[in-house]
Amino acid sequence: MADAHASAAARTEARTFNLRRIAGSPEETIAAIAVELQGRALAFERAHDPRCVFARAYFRLSRELAASLPHAGFGDPEWIAELARAFVGYYLRALDEHDAGTLPRGAWTTVFRAAEQGRTSVLEDLVLGMTAHIVNDLPQALGDVGMTAPDGTARLADYDRVNDVLGRSIEPIVSDLSRHYDPLLAVIDRLLEHYDEILTNDGIRIARAAAWYNAERLLDPASRTTALAAIGESPEVTIREILHPPVWSLRFVLRAARVVARSARRWPEAAGPQ
Repeated sequence: MADAHASAAARTEARTFNLRRIAGSPEETIAAIAVELQGRALAFERAHDPRCVFARAYFRLSRELAASLPHAGFGDPEWIAELARAFVGYYLRALDEHDAGTLPRGAWTTVFRAAEQGRTSVLEDLVLGMTAHIVNDLPQALGDVGMTAPDGTARLADYDRVNDVLGRSIEPIVSDLSRHYDPLLAVIDRLLEHYDEILTNDGIRIARAAAWYNAERLLDPASRTTALAAIGESPEVTIREILHPPVWSLRFVLRAARVVARSARRWPEAAGPQ
């Protein structure tokens, strides 16, 4: 088992190293990330692994960001590409470490285990993945690449421009996931609207604003320890509330919705993401 873990760790390091070595323009960098995510989504589909849902959504979001980069008014597209590369690295490492049995307990462990146990709908696979990635991973990725330009100004304007791309992309992506995996996704979405607020323009902006704030706390030595604890705990609390609503009536509706959603779930056999 130790050899298997060591081998998996080596593969994870190699994949991360390859991401660091992506060369080309900022849009080519993000397009290469999209290709990597597309491959993951296809592999998960073939294995009937629910992780395909978030991987496909992430692939399409990355593709939209790459296409938007030249004309979206970014002041420093290179920084956007570097942030995208650091950000996706946390997700890819979580995938590989989970498969190797070496993923530490945390938000991604909760998400992956719920999917493995067949407890999630397509909508929940998307919401849980976005919650774990934005709340848990984005503050750390921001700290990795830095939040100020060489002249000392904050990079917040460019960061907020990404919100515009994500906000206008999320509805088409949810529609794509419905066509691809679950024709009843829109019905489940309406039933559980309180728990999918992150799938709105405002929800994405609020979640990313919180991630920026938490990244600032991580960079302050006085608040780093408490910030790390909060970042690790917050998505787990949110995920537990989604999976186990505190209100009994919501639990009943959620249980019924999951049964319906699982019966309608599709596993594409051929083309996968296009």
